[in-house]
Formats: sequence, structure tokens, C-alpha cells
Amino acid sequence: MEPDRLAIVLRALIYVGCIASAGGVLFWLSFPAAARHLEGSLKRQILVGCWLILLLEPLRYLAFQLTAAEGDWSAAFAPDMRWMAMETGFGKAAVVRAIAAAAMLATKLRWRGVSLAAAVTMVASFATEGHTVNGGSPTARGALLLVHLAAICWWLGALYPLLVTLRQAPPEVGTVTIQTFGRRAVWIVGALLIAGALLLISLTGGQLNLDNDYQQRFARKLILVAILLAVAAWNKLQLTPLLATDYEAGARKLRRSIKGEIAIAAMILAATAWIITVSPHA
Repeated sequence: MEPDRLAIVLRALIYVGCIASAGGVLFWLSFPAAARHLEGSLKRQILVGCWLILLLEPLRYLAFQLTAAEGDWSAAFAPDMRWMAMETGFGKAAVVRAIAAAAMLATKLRWRGVSLAAAVTMVASFATEGHTVNGGSPTARGALLLVHLAAICWWLGALYPLLVTLRQAPPEVGTVTIQTFGRRAVWIVGALLIAGALLLISLTGGQLNLDNDYQQRFARKLILVAILLAVAAWNKLQLTPLLATDYEAGARKLRRSIKGEIAIAAMILAATAWIITVSPHA
């Protein structure tokens, strides 16, 4: 696999790991009644997310060093270059994410405060690297990114637990959880979109230029986001009310639709990893 493609794949999988682990913690704290009925599944999601981070961040480090040395292994790990990645925002963010993942694994949802702090730290690590730290207003951009990513983790990290809730939890718990999720999602997804729009305006200087590679790629991502929002709206407005009148039919249709959301979300994460390989100002 070419280095650029490998970097995109690894980056996308890191996103998956962070959403699975931090999002799992946020679901546990947001929906404790449902979490009691799927504790094993929720812990497995967080476990998989944490191990993805712990296993893949070292691979990303290797890929970074090799890219910097133009594929020369001996040069990549010579004494004067061995820790080059640790001097960059990328390297520091990777270390922070690994520490947060290790804290989640160590606590195993036993301590709410520690788990929440680890989840927030993991999300905040992305504000120390990438396009947000380049140019003016890095603090404001970092704050917007934190809101944007926290909302993404809450939303996308809940999809698998919701799927399991509809399969394992009693109907009354499943109905209340889905209804509550839909009400909260209106505000959280709204914050996600506003923060994302403001961040994009900041990165591009408010200039629409579809000749720019970054903006072309972002436009393609927005199409996927629009599809995901349409599916989520269908779930809330059409399928969620069905749970109250025919739970089995509503749960079956919602499970199928949520699987579609997960597939679209995976494409969005891959598109995001692809986008950030180019500069907004190139």
C-alpha cells in the first residue's frame, strides 16, 4: 500500500477507535438505564476502540518516520531522527490518545470521573494537531473542534449501543432510550453542525473556491453528511414513533436503518482522513 493511502487508512481507524471508546463512555454516562442491559457489549466496544488506538498509533509513528526519511529504514530510526515524530503535534496527540485509552482500559467503567476525563482528553487531543493549529486563532479553532468532535463521538459512538439496546433490552427501556436519544440529538447534532461550519469558515477564510482540492474533497464529504442526516431524521420522525405502537416492527426497521447509518458514518470518517492530507490553502 502506498504511504499516503496507508496514512489515510490508519487515520480513519484512529477515528473509529476514538469514537468507539470515547463515544462508548459518553453513552454509558448519558443512558445509564440502557447501559445496564448491555454492559458487556458496551465494554467490548470501548475495549476494541482503546486497543485500536494503542496498536495503530505506533504504526502511524513508523509510517511518519519512514515518510520523513523517504522510505529509508536506517535513516528513519537513526539517533538524530528516532524521536522526530514526538516533536510534532501529531506525535504529542498520539501519546495523549494512548494514555487516555490506557486509562479507560484500566478503569473499565468503574469510575465515572476518570472515564469521562479520559474520553474528553482523547477528543481534545485532536485540537493539538492538523490544520487547526496552523494560522490564526488556534485557541478558538481548538474549542470549535472540541465541540464538533465531542458531538460526533456522542452521536456515532451511540449507534452500536442503540442497535444492541433494541435487540437485548426490554421494550420499555428500548423505547425510552431511543426517544431520549432523538430529543438530545437535535441539540447535539445542531451544535456539531454549527461548530463544524464555523471551523470550516475559519480554515478557508470564508472563501468558496471549488478549484481548491481541499474544498472539493470537503464538498464530497458534505454529500455523505447530508445523507446521514436524512437517515437520522427518518429514524426520529418515522421509525421512533412506531416503537410505541408496534415495538417489534419498529425495532426491526430501526436496527436495519441504524446499520445503514453506521455504514455511511464509516465512509464519512474515511473521507475526513482523506481530506486532511491536503491543505485548505493549497
